[in-house]
Amino acid sequence: MARNIIIMDSSASMRRIIRTMIQATISDAVVSEVKDSKAAQGLIEGAHYHLVIFSKESSGKKWLEFAQQRLALPEKQRTNFAMFSSTQKQPYCAELIDYGIEEYFTIPCAANDIGQIITRLCPYDTMRHTKRYSVPDTIVNLAQGSNIFLGEVINFSEGGMLFEIDAYSQIQWFLPVMASLEMKLDGATLKVSGLYTVARHLMVVEMNPDYSPKRIRLACRFISVPEESKNQLAQVFTVIEKKEALFVP
Repeated sequence: MARNIIIMDSSASMRRIIRTMIQATISDAVVSEVKDSKAAQGLIEGAHYHLVIFSKESSGKKWLEFAQQRLALPEKQRTNFAMFSSTQKQPYCAELIDYGIEEYFTIPCAANDIGQIITRLCPYDTMRHTKRYSVPDTIVNLAQGSNIFLGEVINFSEGGMLFEIDAYSQIQWFLPVMASLEMKLDGATLKVSGLYTVARHLMVVEMNPDYSPKRIRLACRFISVPEESKNQLAQVFTVIEKKEALFVP
């Protein structure tokens, strides 16, 4: 399972520097960049992130209180936090500890220093493994611009999905798409819409005679899920789990 990490700082160049150091030492890191706490909270509330690396300059009391709340959640829902700065001020470091944030580093530093912090806060064997659900004949509708595409869902969870789709040349896979799921459960058609989605892994599963992709399999992450869509997902999961319980001896 990938380690989902957010870098929060107003400087795009600083975010790129830290991203490069992370990717040089943590092979399974999936890194997102945001410029402020509002954007970071939006990501965290829409999906599960294992760690936020934030700058002292981009944080404030409200952010630290938000971090404290996330750190108090059960382990499978928890987000960890580490702060960086160009100077080390002991009073502020002590304040971080009061909010439950114990990791701090100064820039510049070695890439291995950041790698060690990530390994301490996100050890692979304790990371969250989100339950995945599979419903036969579930379809996904993808909207990008004025184009609509149809795919077959293999499985999905609260954080993303795996599906197969014909390799349409019109789709720009490196850009986000708006997705909606549709499935039949207990004779009723259930829909989950408004899933703002980005591709994380792509694999060609079928090729044309000229070896160009004919059909591909995509692992995608939901980067934004409205409250209504969260409720729709929760309803779907409840129905599936009730059906699964009928087959448990």
